[in-house]
Amino acid sequence: MLPHILNGTLREHYVLLFSMAGSIAAVIGFAGAWVGAQFGARRAARLAAEEVLSRGGLSVDRSLTALVQAVDSIALEVERLSEGQRFTARLMSERQALIPPVKVESPARVITPH
Repeated sequence: MLPHILNGTLREHYVLLFSMAGSIAAVIGFAGAWVGAQFGARRAARLAAEEVLSRGGLSVDRSLTALVQAVDSIALEVERLSEGQRFTARLMSERQALIPPVKVESPARVITPH
């Protein structure tokens, strides 16, 4: 036996045909919209990434240049400090050679001030 809707009048067949056609059109429309949204989202993400890279590349270059200059100035200051340290160490070693040794008297011969 066929369902009641298939055994009815022509008007009932139109309801079945239009509902099936509408359902198929809705499914195809939703699938097409989903695919279009996926492609659109990928394109928008790609364009946004390219824009960020094109604008962000300059700021990264500026930051990197500033960082390199800062490291170079720190290296120069460390070089100056190490040169000063070597100079001081050399003076101290030469001074030790020029100062005559101090004579230490034995404890028995020391006169205390009290």
